[in-house]
Amino acid sequence: MSAPDKLRFANAFAEVQPDPEGFAYMRCLPGPRLLADYQEAMNALLRVIRNIGTGKALVDHMHIEPITPEEQQWVTTNWLPRAVVQGNYRYAALLSAPETMAWLNKVDPHLLDWPQAPTFRHFSNETEARAWLRAQTVVESQI
Repeated sequence: MSAPDKLRFANAFAEVQPDPEGFAYMRCLPGPRLLADYQEAMNALLRVIRNIGTGKALVDHMHIEPITPEEQQWVTTNWLPRAVVQGNYRYAALLSAPETMAWLNKVDPHLLDWPQAPTFRHFSNETEARAWLRAQTVVESQI
């Protein structure tokens, strides 16, 4: 098994893998999900972000139900701070229907106002999302 294959992940919630364009790619799957599946997939995404080293991710939420309050709480208080510190996470292109990720607009502004918080941008078109990610400057971690 080659190193990139070790970074591939799939469960009932999502498929995660390195993208040849230099970012982490996660495609969320339709259907019911458990909080544990969500957490496992998000942690796999962090492993890929950390391994690639660009701080960039493309996440396709086009075919999922809106994120639950429990998932929102976990990602904002647990996953996101770890992703910033451990993975130098800086740029997220989110493919999503407006209602799917509307909760991000309600996140405590102080949480996303810290100096190294990632820049999130929503897209309905993958080509535009990829172009935006390619245009973002990679920042080296000082950690």
